[in-house]
Amino acid sequence: IACIEDPVVIKKILDHLQSEEETREPVAKPESRAPPGALFS
Repeated sequence: IACIEDPVVIKKILDHLQSEEETREPVAKPESRAPPGALFS
């Protein structure tokens, strides 16, 4: 656990996370489905 208080370091971290998010392709989520009927009979 760390506490980062230096504004320059915080900006670098946030800029890195933002650039990483922009280059990442969206992930397709699987379709929703009902639970198996045998579990709740």
